[in-house]
Amino acid sequence: MPRDDKFSRSRTGMVAHSKAKCRYGKGCLQCRKKHNKCDEQQPICSFCTARDLDCQYSSGVKWVRPKEPMPTRHKPRCKDTRRAIEQNILGRPSALFAQTCFEFAEDKSAWEYYIGLVSSNVPAVDGPDNPYRQVSIPALSSPILLETIVCISTEHMLNFGLASIDLAAKRQQRMLRTLGQNLLSIDTKAACDAGTIVPSNKHEREALLTAVVLQGIVVAQSADGVLEPHVKCASWLMQAIGYFDEIPQNPIARMTVQRFGMVDVMLAISRQRRPYAPQNFILNQPDQHRWDTTEPSFHKMTGCPQPLMCFLVRIAHLACDVSDGLETNIHEGAILNEAFQLDTELRAWGSGYNGIPPAQCERTPLDILTECFYWTAHLLLARRVFRDQTCSPRVQHLVHMCFGLMNHLSTGCGPDSSLPQPFYIAAREAISPEDRMWVRQKHESMTAYYREQQRNLAMELIEQIWETTDTLRELGSGSGWPTGIKLSIVDSYVQALDRGACFFIF
Repeated sequence: MPRDDKFSRSRTGMVAHSKAKCRYGKGCLQCRKKHNKCDEQQPICSFCTARDLDCQYSSGVKWVRPKEPMPTRHKPRCKDTRRAIEQNILGRPSALFAQTCFEFAEDKSAWEYYIGLVSSNVPAVDGPDNPYRQVSIPALSSPILLETIVCISTEHMLNFGLASIDLAAKRQQRMLRTLGQNLLSIDTKAACDAGTIVPSNKHEREALLTAVVLQGIVVAQSADGVLEPHVKCASWLMQAIGYFDEIPQNPIARMTVQRFGMVDVMLAISRQRRPYAPQNFILNQPDQHRWDTTEPSFHKMTGCPQPLMCFLVRIAHLACDVSDGLETNIHEGAILNEAFQLDTELRAWGSGYNGIPPAQCERTPLDILTECFYWTAHLLLARRVFRDQTCSPRVQHLVHMCFGLMNHLSTGCGPDSSLPQPFYIAAREAISPEDRMWVRQKHESMTAYYREQQRNLAMELIEQIWETTDTLRELGSGSGWPTGIKLSIVDSYVQALDRGACFFIF
């Protein structure tokens, strides 16, 4: 289908075009494109001047249509594979039960839409054993799982103009109501006292945990969703079921635990806080054979090898140790010793990576994505643990290695769906106008393709960080303040922005 020139929405309103055309009026084209209030200065407005953009004004009111449609992710990654898998699932006896378990035909259509399209778009690498697709079958006997799948599909359809915002809101309210009822049904005192859930109810609680963890997919697609409460709830359920200490044997439950672990650490990094999972969480103990080479593979589901995720967990905790030490004036020698040890171990693990962009077809997209996560870990270590400045040679070198690799992940290649976290972490460290322009263009390309609304919120935060930190650095450079104070002001400001943010994409 043609790409919409502009597409944004929220629970209180929606702007969408069923046909790809956009009407230009007052203000320059760059400001209209970015929803910015233009001051209409001629020949270049203030917004474009500050960002070194090509400021242009339309010659008059007119309707324009793109010459070529923009490719979007409203299609499976591999048509032949997807069709065979879909026919296999829909041909099972379980699927015949689906004819009678749906109250509305539209819900059944959304369930089939999830099987045929959405489920292939969630993991970094799709395949016949994709647990995100497999979960559609047990969902037929679990109201909370079924309503979650229907809600995910509807949000996806809404972003492509295939559903109304009223229908999406109705289904989300229904899902959240069922979710709340399921949570209230848990005997809180018994679960907390025993630290586990009675075996007879374990399957129900596993389904509830899966539904809670999958809320992140719903949140990423909406403009005003908030993930934090769902991750807190999932952490409590993980503790109650006992999954912090044991590996689930069920593929769907294992997928749920893997997704929780990755979302937990990346959300913690995004908010500059500690993960909710305890440090002795079994998934946080590096074991590539156990997690990456067996199905479902953590690496293929998330785009990040399990041992590398363990490094990210350690970096998140170390960064908080450093931050806490700065607030309490605790000597940070022990923390830095641990940081140097972590840096040594990380480099040993990634000794095969050199940051050089690959030649065409030389490496798989998944391998390139893995290296993006690897250098992002080094970037986080430099900025948040060793407290390097954004403008330091080491940080800028790491940023350019990340950008070079990301530039070789073409939009829509598949694994690039797991790129948002490394991309937006590196993007905030861009300094030069050329780097910032590349970030904006890459963001616009991915957002136009994937249509996840929270990507726009991430980019808005980055623009705010760029603008304000540039101003703070300029003020600090002429103030005569010691370097440490200037850095503290800038980093404290960014930390406050991160901790006050609500968006998340994974």
